Amino acid sequence: MSSTHNMRLAVMTVHDYLFFASRDYGSVARPAPVINNYALMYAINRHTVEVRRTVSGTVPNYDTDLPLMRTYATAASLVTVPRAGLKKIPRTARVGDQDLPVTEGTQLTMQTWNSIGELLLDIMTQEPVNIPKVGAYHKYPPLTTFYFYVVGDYVPSVVRIGKKGGQARVVTYPLDNVRLERGVFRPSCPVTIIDLPGDTVIRHGSLLTVPPTPLLLNAELDGEYLEGTDTKGQKHRIPVPSKERFAAAWAE
Repeated sequence: MSSTHNMRLAVMTVHDYLFFASRDYGSVARPAPVINNYALMYAINRHTVEVRRTVSGTVPNYDTDLPLMRTYATAASLVTVPRAGLKKIPRTARVGDQDLPVTEGTQLTMQTWNSIGELLLDIMTQEPVNIPKVGAYHKYPPLTTFYFYVVGDYVPSVVRIGKKGGQARVVTYPLDNVRLERGVFRPSCPVTIIDLPGDTVIRHGSLLTVPPTPLLLNAELDGEYLEGTDTKGQKHRIPVPSKERFAAAWAE
């Protein structure tokens, strides 16, 4: 089946330390080797004025925001950990007008912090002692590079991502012969389970429980998917999500 959907490969390089808490052990927090697609969609849909807020409160607005976003994004993986047998994801980081080689591996940088131990304030007011609270954040260093897929409207070349809003550069690569297919397939990206339509069957995969919703790694699905080919002849496949949940990006 042919398709009019504009599926592209996106490669994102962070230009600052990237921090998000996939695992929080009280005083120590670590990111996973993937980025949830909701974080990416908010980052690349800043031109969708309806979802821009100065103050959002403590309750997520996914159900109202996601259908309005004109660009859909899959979850992202490190370019050094390609999914579904991909071997030729671009492994360069765009800095200015130069493409620098990406360092192999997933080395995190640890930054320690300390503050007043709030739980021990009573003791510290009674005794002349200082009992600090010590912890650490594990962060991805600058030039760490991820890849994901986008469908729909344009993608800005510079975005802010992560808890600290660090800058990142995004380069998109068009895919040829994009087709809408149905059947058993292996996605080239992590899968956000909650976004799958009801008629897509999960055959197998590894569950990664990260906020705000679990992801499926190395999955095999049976359902609708988009397939495109890059300039090196590799096939890229992404599951078609619920078109009601992402109405603007997946409008026919």
